[in-house]
Amino acid sequence: MDIRIATINDLQAITEIYNQAVAEQFCTADLEPVTMSRMQEWFTQHDPDKYPIFIAELDKFICGWCSLSSHRAGRKALASVAEISFYIHTDFRKQGIGKNLIEYTLQQAPQLGFNNLFALLLDVNDTSIKILEKYGFVKWGHLPEIANVNGNICGQFIYGKKLTNKL
Repeated sequence: MDIRIATINDLQAITEIYNQAVAEQFCTADLEPVTMSRMQEWFTQHDPDKYPIFIAELDKFICGWCSLSSHRAGRKALASVAEISFYIHTDFRKQGIGKNLIEYTLQQAPQLGFNNLFALLLDVNDTSIKILEKYGFVKWGHLPEIANVNGNICGQFIYGKKLTNKL
């Protein structure tokens, strides 16, 4: 598997993988598939030198991605914190793709100037909770009963990790 920084040419695959998560429900708070134009806007907010999107490829096929996103852009006191997000193609889950992407991102984040990472996820997303906890993320907060996923009410967790130079 190769991990690299995404280019605009990867946007179709990134969008398809994200929309797989949307279709599954409880993996994201989006309830309808996102459009390419919305994802293009999101993509342009990710300067590869500060907020990269990492792509995992197997035999030139994009099987997952992980991004670092700005938290409260422009607020300098928060410049050393980023949000981590990760999504794996449904055909490639439970094959170590997420593990490799998260490990790679955790190695790169301090070099990008980040001291803390956090993830926002629905409190019913047990798969993401388990992988985050495996890598030392802990629950920093809970926003109870704020999400309505097609009639199912759930909350949102904030998981965070203080970074060091080792996993």
